[in-house]
Amino acid sequence: MKKKNPALIGRSQKCTLVFILMLTITACKPGGAPTKPVDSDGWAKETKVSKLIKNVNFIFPESGYAFDNKEEIIKRTFDAIEHNIKILDKKEFTDTIYVRVMSSRDEMFIYTGTRAIGNAYPYWSTLNIVANEDVVNPPIKHELMHLIAMLDWDYPRRNCTWMNEGLATLAANECNGRTVAEIYRFLLEENKLISMEDLSSDFYGQSEMIGYHQSGYMVQYLLENYALEKFKTLWTDGFEKFEEIYGLPYSQVKENLEKVVMGNYPEAPEIDWEKFSKGCK
Repeated sequence: MKKKNPALIGRSQKCTLVFILMLTITACKPGGAPTKPVDSDGWAKETKVSKLIKNVNFIFPESGYAFDNKEEIIKRTFDAIEHNIKILDKKEFTDTIYVRVMSSRDEMFIYTGTRAIGNAYPYWSTLNIVANEDVVNPPIKHELMHLIAMLDWDYPRRNCTWMNEGLATLAANECNGRTVAEIYRFLLEENKLISMEDLSSDFYGQSEMIGYHQSGYMVQYLLENYALEKFKTLWTDGFEKFEEIYGLPYSQVKENLEKVVMGNYPEAPEIDWEKFSKGCK
């Protein structure tokens, strides 16, 4: 739902008022929002609004799309916490965290050095997301799952990065109208699955759309068919301990999970991969 940004109303009057009251050098960009007030020493004033709600410190821009939709973002955040702790078999989540909402990828870059629309930093107990007219569905469930899991278990071993991203992808469990199980079934049918050797050794070097959703279904199968403690032990001890932890070689577990997904979806879903591979909408 798009709303007018109040910061865009009466730009020339606002620029004049700011100049008079703050004695700053301010310029208004034609067709755009006013620039930040800058004083004679080059310092720019940047304001945010923040509020502690339960155990979550929310930080929003003082105006614009994110601010106008803050109540919906707050609701989605608490809904996501409840959803994610059920997956992790937790009764509650009481850690104090920060949810910083950015107005653009450029602002995200200033704070995090990335232009992603979402990221999580467990050492700072912080979740960052972008919300604007172009990003109306920020990855709140996905990034919160990263944060909640890593606050409990720390980062996984490098060869278990697929577990971290798979768990977060399972939390959302939707991409272009398809679940991770449906996408896995399609990948299996089309012979597009990535080998476990490549997933465990170089996860981020693989196709994002394949690696994330393939891992999402693998995580779903492990959580639904084995104790959570086994999953946590694999996360912390590393993929080389898979057979020791699960009592079966991964090749056997893979065979079993593919029998299940083929039983659930005898016919592979029809997916336009050229369109699908461009990302989740």
